[in-house]
Amino acid sequence: MEAKSVTAYSLDWNSVRPLGGTRDKGFEELCSQLAQCESPANTRFIRKGTPDAGVECYTIFPDGSEWAWQAKYFLNSLETSQWQQVNESVLTALKKHPAITKYFVCMPLNLPDGRVDKMTKSTGDKKRTKSAQDQWNRLVETWKTAAQEDDREVEFVFWGSYQLLNLLAKPVHVGRVRFWFGKRGFDVGWFSARLDEALKTAGPRYTPEVHVDLQVAQVFDTFGRTLQFFDRTKALAPPIRKKLETALQTDELMADTQLDIASTAFSNAVKQVLDGLGALAPEPIGVLPLAALKAQIAKARVYADTLISLLKEREREYPRNAGGGNPFKDRLLRIGSLLAELSNAEELLRRSDELTKGKLLLLRGSAGTGKTHLLCDVARRRIEEGRPTVLLMGQRFVSHEEPWQQLLQHADLPGMEVEEFVGALEASAQASGVRALILIDAINEGARPSIWPCHMAAFLAHIERSPWIGVAMSVRTPYEEIVVPEDIRESAVQVVHNGFHEHAYDATKTFFLHYGLEFPSSPILDPEYCNPLFLKTLCSGLQTKGERRLPRGLQGITAVFDLYLDSVNDRLATDLDFDRRRPLVRQALESVASAMIDSHERWLEMPRAKLVVDSLLPGRGFGDSLYRGLVVEGILSEEAQVLTDDSREDIVYMAYERFADHLVAKTLLNKYLDPSGPASAFGAGGGLSFVSNVEEDIEPGLLEALWVQVAERCGFELSALAPSVSDRWNAGDAFRQSLIWRAVTAFSNETTDALNLYCKNEEDLSSTLDTLLTLAILPQHPLNSRFLDLRLRRDCMAERDAWWSIYLNDVWGNHGAIDRLLDWATSVGPSTQPEEEIVELAGTVLAWLFASSNRNLRDSATKALVVLCSGRLGCMGRLV
Repeated sequence: MEAKSVTAYSLDWNSVRPLGGTRDKGFEELCSQLAQCESPANTRFIRKGTPDAGVECYTIFPDGSEWAWQAKYFLNSLETSQWQQVNESVLTALKKHPAITKYFVCMPLNLPDGRVDKMTKSTGDKKRTKSAQDQWNRLVETWKTAAQEDDREVEFVFWGSYQLLNLLAKPVHVGRVRFWFGKRGFDVGWFSARLDEALKTAGPRYTPEVHVDLQVAQVFDTFGRTLQFFDRTKALAPPIRKKLETALQTDELMADTQLDIASTAFSNAVKQVLDGLGALAPEPIGVLPLAALKAQIAKARVYADTLISLLKEREREYPRNAGGGNPFKDRLLRIGSLLAELSNAEELLRRSDELTKGKLLLLRGSAGTGKTHLLCDVARRRIEEGRPTVLLMGQRFVSHEEPWQQLLQHADLPGMEVEEFVGALEASAQASGVRALILIDAINEGARPSIWPCHMAAFLAHIERSPWIGVAMSVRTPYEEIVVPEDIRESAVQVVHNGFHEHAYDATKTFFLHYGLEFPSSPILDPEYCNPLFLKTLCSGLQTKGERRLPRGLQGITAVFDLYLDSVNDRLATDLDFDRRRPLVRQALESVASAMIDSHERWLEMPRAKLVVDSLLPGRGFGDSLYRGLVVEGILSEEAQVLTDDSREDIVYMAYERFADHLVAKTLLNKYLDPSGPASAFGAGGGLSFVSNVEEDIEPGLLEALWVQVAERCGFELSALAPSVSDRWNAGDAFRQSLIWRAVTAFSNETTDALNLYCKNEEDLSSTLDTLLTLAILPQHPLNSRFLDLRLRRDCMAERDAWWSIYLNDVWGNHGAIDRLLDWATSVGPSTQPEEEIVELAGTVLAWLFASSNRNLRDSATKALVVLCSGRLGCMGRLV
């Protein structure tokens, strides 16, 4: 594809894009960008600010010599005062930059030829007048003389309108022309408009009103070379410096020449690291000294090894009967602490070096982990901070056209050449002084994800020439090998997004507090509570219904899914134009569950899934089909499965496993379970005989769902109808989880027997206590804290300490049931009025926490108990 050229007649210097509110600053920036492009290879380019000491920018050669540029936005004929400004700038530059060998003066006009004779008005005689060219020549001689007085030879070059237009006529500058002279500018308004379009496409996947800070977001600060990245990197220095000062402290009695030499060498090496971190300056392009800093840390570690070896010798030689402890051992510990800090810095520098050098970042993750939310939030934040960013949604790449053509259409730039777009984005980045990013979310989506393997290399080739632009693409992990060619995967910087996997507790708390809900004491679900969209829908739905807390038990979790599906149904009814009174979303998932049972798989082949779902809303194209709606909403998930012959097929499954498990269990029980003789379904030849066959695997979630629903339907425990199920390795876990989700009426003496049966070792005991504490403050529940209280009172203190105190010490601080209870109790304020029975149940557990040997836990329990029982003296008296 040939780029459009620029002619002298196509540009108007009066219409150069303003920068900082003025056109002169815009002209200065344009000249600086051209100067950087014209700088020879192996030089370092510097763009100066204000005051500029007579130089807008300059480039440094390996031998230390410099080329410098000065720009003056003089549009008309030059007057004496303007020539004086030029002269002052040049003389200042010669003084401040003694290494200059070539100096460019840039103006948006051409100098008239000095050989032209003009007629005088009085006599009509021809007379040679002093032209602008004569003025330039005279000043050049003056400047050269001034330079020669300092034993320097400086060449002075004029870049006027003609020279500048010739530079801009180069194909490489076609985008720069678009940026500086085009009517459609890559300014904040344009970037914001593109962002708004992308956010509308993202829909409920982006929830800016509720945001959980995740460490993965910092990756984009590093990749984009933001000030936050440089500040965060420089912030590695203070803790290292503090640890170094501590490590250097020595006892006078420890005077030792060898130790002093080794200590000094180690100290000097660490100080070089600190000096390097302190000298780190923000640079939007070019190689940063991160690898050199990492190497310096490795060098310091070598010196540390020598020092540590000497200290260990002295430690062994130190008299055992000396008082005050072994000073060498103490110093070894302090050096170890410093080395740990250095190791942390080394790893961060290593990863940062990869990211800052990278041109392509691949963001991988499973369905529902929040990749879309992350990219949307990164784009929004960057645009608000004035950093050029283009966000595009993969689901909009639906045609067979190569990606660049679709990108330009999505960017509202049809007809623009690719080089124009890249050049204009680069010019915008240079004008902003920061790296620009192109973010493409979910390249595995869209009707034609196959366009990427064929065109990705060519797509990236247009961008790779510019050091000012980085590209980040997100892809669902199973599709990575299909959508991204192997050579591109290997050269890209890869980042994994695990959603709220390690932050489920904090994320749930953030969402519930935002929506004014009581923080649940129910377990943090996985994967449901790790999914931002699920949390948002759940909380907003509860808030709309006027609820203050999450319902408990299976009826509770069923209500949660009902609420979720109803919300999605309402949203898709609007988007796809069907009657919202038709529960199409629920019907579609029930049909999918039934088809899964028929296929004996937990998934369907994509063509069959589309057929099953779209039969409920026929006659639609892909873009407005019910199937695509469920995929976009994150209810159905697409993945690629490898077959035995290494070929692949696209498969579909329900994104929320717990809901899928209960749907499948419900379908199985409806089909095979006879309430009058339930055991027959689990016997030989019965439709549920696979449950009794321990050789046949059962998904843990399905086993748990069966345990719940059998108890609710028949009043029997699953182990009573299918005794061999107890031989399964995960029977105890499935049973204990079923206690949390089943209805409060589905408990019997068999339940208590099973509770004891599946509590055979220390691990089972801990899991059982976790379950009981999760249920502890549920009124009317047969296994609430009254049940636990009776069990604790049966043992004497010594017996109880052997299991209860040890359990408390092991689990506190792990964001488990105890932490949730303490957090909830401590947060109860005047505006919160829990039911009296809930307060009493919670207080019972808190009182038993005083049996812990951990003082911090006892202090936390005391605080929580005081807050919880504040104004409820009767409750406190009963507990005491």
